[in-house]
Amino acid sequence: MTKVHLIFISLIALCTGFAISWMAYDSVPVKLEAGLWFGDQAKVLPDFRLIDHNNKTLGKPELADKWSLMFFGYTHCPDVCPIGLQTLSDLLNTIEDNNFSHMIQVIFVSVDPDRDTPAILNTYLQNFHPDIIGASAPHAELNLLTHAIGIAHSHDDNQANQTAYDVSHSSNIILINPEGEFAGLFSAPHDSVMMASDLGKIINNT
Repeated sequence: MTKVHLIFISLIALCTGFAISWMAYDSVPVKLEAGLWFGDQAKVLPDFRLIDHNNKTLGKPELADKWSLMFFGYTHCPDVCPIGLQTLSDLLNTIEDNNFSHMIQVIFVSVDPDRDTPAILNTYLQNFHPDIIGASAPHAELNLLTHAIGIAHSHDDNQANQTAYDVSHSSNIILINPEGEFAGLFSAPHDSVMMASDLGKIINNT
C-alpha cells in the first residue's frame, strides 16, 4: 500500500469520525434508515463557484430552495462512481411521484477537473438520469468546498505525469439544505429506497 493511500485512508477515518460525533448533537427527532442528519448543527458552506456541464455557474445561489445531494467522483472512475450515480438515478425515479420530488436535485462534482471538462461531464452523464447535474472547478475552488464538508480526495503523486491515473475519493453523498448548509450525509453502501425514505422524513419534519 502506498503512502498516499495510507494518508487517504486516515483522512476517510477522520471525516467519518467527525460526522458521527456531529450526529451525537442531533436535536431533530427524525429516525433515519441510511443517513446521518445534523439537525440544527448544520454547517454553513463557504462561497464557492463551480461550472456545471452546461457551462453555467453553480454556487450557493443555485442551491437555494432545493435539497441538494452532492456526490463526488470522476468520469474515469471504474466502479464506485458509476454505481453511485446509478443509485442516485434510481433514487430520482423512486421519488418521481412523491410530493417532495421537485425539491431534490442531484449534483455530481468532479474531483478530477484536469480531465473532466463540462463537455466531458455532459457526455458522461447521458448514461444516467437526465436531471443529474455535473460540475467541476479548478483545484483551489474544488478544495474550498471539499474541505468544508469533509470529502477527502487525492491523486497518486507517482502518476502525476500520466494521462491515465486514478483518483482516491470519499464515496459519501452529502446533503445540502435549502439554506445552503451541510445538513447530513449518506455513507456507502447506498440504497436508493432507504435514501428516498430518509429524504421524505427529513423534508416533512423541517
